[in-house]
Amino acid sequence: MKITIENVMTNLTFYQNFIPLNFQKMIEESPSQFTVLGARSEDDFAGLVVAKKYKHSSLMKIKYLAVSEWNKNTGLEEMFLYLLEDIASVEKLHYIHFEYSGNKDDYFHYIDGLLRKNSWTLLRPKTNNYILRRNNVANELRINKHFQSNHDLMFFEWGLLPAGERVEVSEGEGKWYPRKHSPFQDEEIIESSSLGVKFDGKVIGWFLLQRLDQQTIKVKSIYLKEEFRNVRNSVQLLNIGLIQSLKLHNWQFMMLSIDDENKQLQTFVERVLRRAIYSKSIVYNSKKRVL
Repeated sequence: MKITIENVMTNLTFYQNFIPLNFQKMIEESPSQFTVLGARSEDDFAGLVVAKKYKHSSLMKIKYLAVSEWNKNTGLEEMFLYLLEDIASVEKLHYIHFEYSGNKDDYFHYIDGLLRKNSWTLLRPKTNNYILRRNNVANELRINKHFQSNHDLMFFEWGLLPAGERVEVSEGEGKWYPRKHSPFQDEEIIESSSLGVKFDGKVIGWFLLQRLDQQTIKVKSIYLKEEFRNVRNSVQLLNIGLIQSLKLHNWQFMMLSIDDENKQLQTFVERVLRRAIYSKSIVYNSKKRVL
Protein backbone atom coordinates (compact mmCIF):
# COMPACT_ATOMS: atom_id res chain seq x y z
CA MET A 1 0.00 0.00 0.00
CA LYS A 2 1.48 3.32 -1.09
CA ILE A 3 2.02 5.91 1.64
CA THR A 4 2.20 9.62 0.80
CA ILE A 5 4.12 11.91 3.18
CA GLU A 6 3.39 15.61 2.78
CA ASN A 7 3.44 19.02 4.40
CA VAL A 8 0.24 19.13 6.46
CA MET A 9 -0.31 22.79 5.62
CA THR A 10 -0.89 21.85 1.97
CA ASN A 11 -3.72 19.50 2.93
CA LEU A 12 -4.87 20.92 6.25
CA THR A 13 -8.55 19.99 5.87
CA PHE A 14 -7.63 16.30 5.76
CA TYR A 15 -5.32 16.35 8.80
CA GLN A 16 -7.01 18.94 11.02
CA ASN A 17 -8.95 16.44 13.13
CA PHE A 18 -5.76 14.50 13.85
CA ILE A 19 -3.78 17.44 15.27
CA PRO A 20 -4.29 17.87 19.06
CA LEU A 21 -6.13 21.10 19.87
CA ASN A 22 -3.28 22.59 21.89
CA PHE A 23 -0.94 22.21 18.92
CA GLN A 24 -3.53 23.56 16.49
CA LYS A 25 -3.63 26.81 18.43
CA MET A 26 0.17 27.15 18.60
CA ILE A 27 0.59 26.37 14.90
CA GLU A 28 -2.07 28.91 13.94
CA GLU A 29 -0.37 31.61 16.02
CA SER A 30 3.21 30.90 14.83
CA PRO A 31 3.15 28.75 11.67
CA SER A 32 6.76 29.57 10.74
CA GLN A 33 7.99 27.99 13.99
CA PHE A 34 6.54 24.58 13.16
CA THR A 35 7.15 21.78 10.70
CA VAL A 36 4.15 19.47 10.47
CA LEU A 37 4.28 16.35 8.30
CA GLY A 38 1.39 14.02 7.59
CA ALA A 39 1.14 10.58 6.03
CA ARG A 40 -1.85 9.00 4.27
CA SER A 41 -2.76 6.16 2.01
CA GLU A 42 -5.18 7.85 -0.38
CA ASP A 43 -8.01 8.89 1.97
CA ASP A 44 -6.84 6.90 5.01
CA PHE A 45 -4.85 8.63 7.76
CA ALA A 46 -1.48 6.96 8.39
CA GLY A 47 0.45 9.31 10.66
CA LEU A 48 1.43 12.79 11.81
CA VAL A 49 4.46 14.46 13.33
CA VAL A 50 4.73 17.98 14.80
CA ALA A 51 8.12 19.61 15.30
CA LYS A 52 8.86 23.07 16.68
CA LYS A 53 11.93 25.04 15.61
CA TYR A 54 13.97 27.15 18.02
CA LYS A 55 16.29 29.03 15.70
CA HIS A 56 17.88 31.08 18.50
CA SER A 57 19.30 27.86 19.96
CA SER A 58 19.69 25.97 16.65
CA LEU A 59 17.25 23.32 17.84
CA MET A 60 14.27 21.37 16.53
CA LYS A 61 11.98 19.54 18.99
CA ILE A 62 9.68 16.75 17.87
CA LYS A 63 6.70 17.50 20.10
CA TYR A 64 4.15 14.98 18.81
CA LEU A 65 4.28 11.77 16.81
CA ALA A 66 1.28 9.56 16.08
CA VAL A 67 0.66 6.79 13.58
CA SER A 68 -2.47 4.75 12.96
CA GLU A 69 -2.69 1.30 14.52
CA TRP A 70 -2.12 -0.40 11.19
CA ASN A 71 1.11 1.60 10.70
CA LYS A 72 2.78 1.02 14.05
CA ASN A 73 6.12 -0.78 13.81
CA THR A 74 6.11 -0.55 10.00
CA GLY A 75 8.93 1.97 9.67
CA LEU A 76 6.75 5.04 9.15
CA GLU A 77 8.04 6.54 12.40
CA GLU A 78 11.59 6.09 11.13
CA MET A 79 10.73 7.80 7.84
CA PHE A 80 9.36 10.80 9.74
CA LEU A 81 12.65 11.01 11.68
CA TYR A 82 14.72 10.88 8.49
CA LEU A 83 12.71 13.67 6.90
CA LEU A 84 12.85 15.91 9.97
CA GLU A 85 16.62 15.43 10.24
CA ASP A 86 16.93 16.47 6.59
CA ILE A 87 14.77 19.56 7.20
CA ALA A 88 16.76 20.48 10.30
CA SER A 89 19.99 20.17 8.33
CA VAL A 90 18.70 22.36 5.47
CA GLU A 91 17.51 25.00 7.95
CA LYS A 92 20.87 24.84 9.77
CA LEU A 93 19.43 23.56 13.04
CA HIS A 94 22.24 21.59 14.62
CA TYR A 95 20.31 19.71 17.30
CA ILE A 96 17.11 17.70 17.22
CA HIS A 97 15.22 16.41 20.25
CA PHE A 98 12.43 13.85 20.41
CA GLU A 99 9.85 13.97 23.19
CA TYR A 100 7.82 10.83 23.97
CA SER A 101 4.92 10.72 26.41
CA GLY A 102 3.65 7.34 27.49
CA ASN A 103 4.28 4.19 29.45
CA LYS A 104 7.25 1.86 29.11
CA ASP A 105 5.28 -0.60 27.01
CA ASP A 106 6.27 -2.55 23.89
CA TYR A 107 5.81 0.51 21.67
CA PHE A 108 8.07 2.59 23.92
CA HIS A 109 10.82 0.00 23.55
CA TYR A 110 10.25 -0.11 19.78
CA ILE A 111 10.68 3.68 19.54
CA ASP A 112 13.70 3.60 21.86
CA GLY A 113 15.35 0.93 19.73
CA LEU A 114 14.56 2.79 16.53
CA LEU A 115 16.15 5.97 17.88
CA ARG A 116 19.29 4.26 19.07
CA LYS A 117 19.62 2.45 15.73
CA ASN A 118 19.78 5.88 14.13
CA SER A 119 22.41 7.29 16.55
CA TRP A 120 20.02 9.05 18.94
CA THR A 121 20.51 8.87 22.70
CA LEU A 122 18.28 6.45 24.60
CA LEU A 123 14.97 7.79 25.88
CA ARG A 124 15.40 9.27 29.37
CA PRO A 125 12.75 10.74 31.70
CA LYS A 126 12.55 14.51 31.29
CA THR A 127 9.41 15.74 33.06
CA ASN A 128 6.59 14.36 35.16
CA ASN A 129 3.23 15.83 34.17
CA TYR A 130 0.41 15.83 36.70
CA ILE A 131 -3.21 16.87 36.42
CA LEU A 132 -4.53 17.88 39.84
CA ARG A 133 -8.18 18.28 40.87
CA ARG A 134 -8.97 21.60 42.48
CA ASN A 135 -11.22 20.30 45.26
CA ASN A 136 -8.71 17.66 46.31
CA VAL A 137 -5.85 20.19 46.28
CA ALA A 138 -7.85 22.41 48.63
CA ASN A 139 -8.61 19.47 50.95
CA GLU A 140 -5.01 18.25 51.07
CA LEU A 141 -3.62 21.72 51.80
CA ARG A 142 -6.04 22.06 54.72
CA ILE A 143 -5.14 18.67 56.13
CA ASN A 144 -1.38 18.57 55.59
CA LYS A 145 1.22 20.83 57.20
CA HIS A 146 4.31 19.18 55.74
CA PHE A 147 6.57 22.15 55.31
CA GLN A 148 8.50 24.64 57.37
CA SER A 149 8.52 28.26 56.30
CA ASN A 150 11.69 30.15 55.47
CA HIS A 151 10.80 33.60 56.78
CA ASP A 152 13.66 35.17 54.80
CA LEU A 153 11.66 34.62 51.59
CA MET A 154 9.19 37.30 50.53
CA PHE A 155 6.32 36.40 48.19
CA PHE A 156 4.54 38.96 46.01
CA GLU A 157 1.97 39.17 43.22
CA TRP A 158 3.87 38.89 39.95
CA GLY A 159 1.82 41.62 38.28
CA LEU A 160 3.11 44.14 40.84
CA LEU A 161 6.78 43.68 39.92
CA PRO A 162 8.06 47.13 38.83
CA ALA A 163 9.25 47.62 35.24
CA GLY A 164 12.86 48.18 36.29
CA GLU A 165 13.00 44.91 38.20
CA ARG A 166 11.40 43.10 35.25
CA VAL A 167 14.24 44.28 33.05
CA GLU A 168 16.75 43.07 35.63
CA VAL A 169 15.10 39.64 35.78
CA SER A 170 14.90 39.40 31.98
CA GLU A 171 18.65 39.98 31.80
CA GLY A 172 19.12 36.83 33.89
CA GLU A 173 17.81 34.56 31.12
CA GLY A 174 20.48 32.05 30.18
CA LYS A 175 22.50 33.06 33.24
CA TRP A 176 20.57 31.96 36.32
CA TYR A 177 17.48 30.51 34.67
CA PRO A 178 16.92 28.75 31.31
CA ARG A 179 14.72 30.14 28.55
CA LYS A 180 12.06 27.46 29.07
CA HIS A 181 11.37 28.95 32.53
CA SER A 182 11.36 32.57 31.35
CA PRO A 183 8.48 34.69 32.72
CA PHE A 184 8.67 36.83 29.57
CA GLN A 185 7.84 34.40 26.76
CA ASP A 186 4.81 34.90 24.55
CA GLU A 187 2.35 32.81 26.57
CA GLU A 188 -0.01 34.99 28.58
CA ILE A 189 0.45 34.74 32.35
CA ILE A 190 -2.33 35.31 34.87
CA GLU A 191 -0.30 37.98 36.62
CA SER A 192 -2.76 38.61 39.45
CA SER A 193 -2.63 34.92 40.48
CA SER A 194 1.04 34.26 39.78
CA LEU A 195 3.71 34.76 42.42
CA GLY A 196 7.29 35.93 42.55
CA VAL A 197 9.67 35.29 45.43
CA LYS A 198 12.48 37.54 46.68
CA PHE A 199 15.44 37.12 48.99
CA ASP A 200 17.13 40.20 50.33
CA GLY A 201 15.15 42.35 47.89
CA LYS A 202 16.16 40.39 44.76
CA VAL A 203 13.89 38.14 42.68
CA ILE A 204 15.04 34.53 43.01
CA GLY A 205 12.07 32.63 41.60
CA TRP A 206 8.40 32.43 40.71
CA PHE A 207 5.21 30.37 40.43
CA LEU A 208 3.53 31.35 37.16
CA LEU A 209 0.01 30.40 36.05
CA GLN A 210 -1.71 30.52 32.69
CA ARG A 211 -5.23 29.54 31.65
CA LEU A 212 -5.61 26.81 29.05
CA ASP A 213 -9.41 26.73 28.88
CA GLN A 214 -12.42 27.50 31.05
CA GLN A 215 -11.82 24.55 33.37
CA THR A 216 -8.05 24.15 33.22
CA ILE A 217 -5.08 26.20 34.37
CA LYS A 218 -1.41 25.35 33.99
CA VAL A 219 1.62 26.04 36.13
CA LYS A 220 3.75 27.50 33.35
CA SER A 221 6.84 27.59 35.52
CA ILE A 222 7.83 26.89 39.09
CA TYR A 223 11.42 27.94 39.51
CA LEU A 224 14.01 28.87 42.12
CA LYS A 225 17.54 30.10 41.65
CA GLU A 226 19.91 27.17 42.13
CA GLU A 227 21.49 28.30 45.40
CA PHE A 228 18.02 28.57 47.01
CA ARG A 229 16.69 25.26 45.64
CA ASN A 230 16.51 23.20 48.82
CA VAL A 231 13.59 21.06 50.02
CA ARG A 232 12.18 23.68 52.39
CA ASN A 233 12.19 26.53 49.88
CA SER A 234 10.89 24.40 46.98
CA VAL A 235 8.00 22.98 48.98
CA GLN A 236 7.17 26.40 50.43
CA LEU A 237 7.00 27.93 46.94
CA LEU A 238 4.75 25.12 45.69
CA ASN A 239 2.45 25.34 48.71
CA ILE A 240 2.05 29.10 48.62
CA GLY A 241 1.60 29.00 44.85
CA LEU A 242 -1.17 26.40 45.18
CA ILE A 243 -2.88 28.43 47.91
CA GLN A 244 -2.73 31.50 45.66
CA SER A 245 -4.16 29.53 42.72
CA LEU A 246 -7.23 28.61 44.77
CA LYS A 247 -8.15 32.29 44.92
CA LEU A 248 -8.64 32.15 41.14
CA HIS A 249 -12.20 31.14 40.31
CA ASN A 250 -13.64 28.92 37.58
CA TRP A 251 -11.09 26.16 37.23
CA GLN A 252 -11.38 22.47 38.09
CA PHE A 253 -8.07 21.03 36.91
CA MET A 254 -4.44 22.14 37.14
CA MET A 255 -1.59 20.94 34.93
CA LEU A 256 1.71 20.79 36.79
CA SER A 257 5.02 19.73 35.20
CA ILE A 258 8.04 18.92 37.35
CA ASP A 259 11.50 18.33 35.89
CA ASP A 260 12.62 14.75 36.49
CA GLU A 261 15.72 15.86 38.40
CA ASN A 262 13.56 17.76 40.89
CA LYS A 263 12.98 14.74 43.13
CA GLN A 264 12.05 16.96 46.09
CA LEU A 265 8.88 18.28 44.49
CA GLN A 266 8.05 14.93 42.90
CA THR A 267 8.14 13.29 46.30
CA PHE A 268 5.99 16.01 47.85
CA VAL A 269 3.33 15.87 45.12
CA GLU A 270 3.12 12.08 45.08
CA ARG A 271 3.10 11.72 48.85
CA VAL A 272 1.24 14.74 50.20
CA LEU A 273 -0.99 15.55 47.22
CA ARG A 274 -1.53 11.95 46.08
CA ARG A 275 -5.34 12.14 46.47
CA ALA A 276 -5.39 15.27 44.30
CA ILE A 277 -3.65 13.56 41.34
CA TYR A 278 -6.18 12.91 38.57
CA SER A 279 -3.54 11.56 36.19
CA LYS A 280 0.22 11.38 35.72
CA SER A 281 2.34 10.97 32.60
CA ILE A 282 6.08 10.97 32.02
CA VAL A 283 7.74 12.75 29.10
CA TYR A 284 10.92 11.07 27.88
CA ASN A 285 13.58 12.79 25.80
CA SER A 286 16.13 11.65 23.21
CA LYS A 287 18.71 13.82 21.44
CA LYS A 288 20.82 13.88 18.31
CA ARG A 289 23.29 16.28 16.74
CA VAL A 290 22.50 17.00 13.09
CA LEU A 291 25.59 17.22 10.90
